[in-house]
Amino acid sequence: MEVTLRRHIAASLAALVAGLGVMTSQQSAHAGSGAPFKLPYRAGHAYTITQTPGSGFSHNDAYNRHAVDFAMAQGTPIVASAAGIIHYAGWSAGGGIIALIDHGNNRCSQYAHLSGTTVSKGNRVAQGQQIGTSGATGNVTGPHLHWNVVYCDSQVSREIPNTVEVGTNYPTGTRPVSQNRLSTGLPGADGERVSDFSGDGAADVLGVDASGNLWYYPHSGAGLATPVKIGHGWSTFKHVMAADWSGDGAADILGVDSSGKLLYYPNNNYKLSGPTQIGHGWSTFKHVMAADWSGDGAADILGVDANGNLWYYPHSGAGLATPVKIGHGWSSFKHVMAADWSGDGAADILGVDASGNLWYYPHSGAGLATPVKIGHGWSTFRHVMASDWSGDGAADILGVDASGNLWYYPHSGAGLATPVKIGHGWSSFLHVM
Repeated sequence: MEVTLRRHIAASLAALVAGLGVMTSQQSAHAGSGAPFKLPYRAGHAYTITQTPGSGFSHNDAYNRHAVDFAMAQGTPIVASAAGIIHYAGWSAGGGIIALIDHGNNRCSQYAHLSGTTVSKGNRVAQGQQIGTSGATGNVTGPHLHWNVVYCDSQVSREIPNTVEVGTNYPTGTRPVSQNRLSTGLPGADGERVSDFSGDGAADVLGVDASGNLWYYPHSGAGLATPVKIGHGWSTFKHVMAADWSGDGAADILGVDSSGKLLYYPNNNYKLSGPTQIGHGWSTFKHVMAADWSGDGAADILGVDANGNLWYYPHSGAGLATPVKIGHGWSSFKHVMAADWSGDGAADILGVDASGNLWYYPHSGAGLATPVKIGHGWSTFRHVMASDWSGDGAADILGVDASGNLWYYPHSGAGLATPVKIGHGWSSFLHVM
């Protein structure tokens, strides 16, 4: 970390603690004392270590002597190294935007120089849950992540992070690969959270009505609770999706507007924050979906273009990486969905063909395996969605029929069980997810 969190800022930090009252957690623990950490970025990713614990540049004082710096582009998702409760998230002199996670016994993991946080004081977070994005705030010479284990009350450096990947050895210039993903033992074991706006592990229903208002219908037992209006002005959007883009455990909203721009609206405590453009040129796509194809805990984008080709656009930091063609012949499909039907943690593809047959295409390596027919008679349905309504880790099917009734078809082995009606009056909705 470039000349940051040094001893000479102790007074300003103490003033911040006293003035805001945010640095003295009354809650404790979460990860067991001594539990191993994981690297603070998503599974499968690797970033270069630019400063190691005890280095002579700026990691040699009481506040930094155990810290590790990783070079990474601004906007890279930063995830919790271990489960805990957010002790502080906000501005700190020198460190810029920081987050502190309390793991019990006055032991906090520290993440500094962030461009922003997705959590607030008191939030409980799981290991692998996104807490913010990397940046270059505070005293820095370039974007990077400063990561440390400190005493929560003073932020004095406490110990070198002991990780399952590298132990306590962080040689400068190496690029350790993270194993940090959300545990499949958590609610919502599918890991992809399509339409789970509440983050409780079971899908909710969201819809854009005829006036362009965006409504959130919480999952409530066997049906839907009172809807909450979370947006307006969506009537001109060509595609609207709900999936966990941020990797924080709850679905966000993504949409393709009338000009073909792909926009991401973060879920911020059941409200939507201002959009970020993550793509363009989507106006001619017949179908656009958001789901975790890669299995890393954050949604990717999939789309069927005007020629019927199916493309996978990997989630890459704050945007999309180079697309990969994973199928063709989709131009005549009435509905195409992406969700984890198999329950293995990565999305599959489901689609209703021109004859009304419902097909399941298993995710197989970099492409799709032989499809399996799992239903028929879907040709008159206005909307068909795949999401984990039951919360058992595998997607179910929901659909709005010609009369505007909303039906839930439970996933049952290789097919669908008897449907349950969970709503009505959906016939005029422009988008349902």
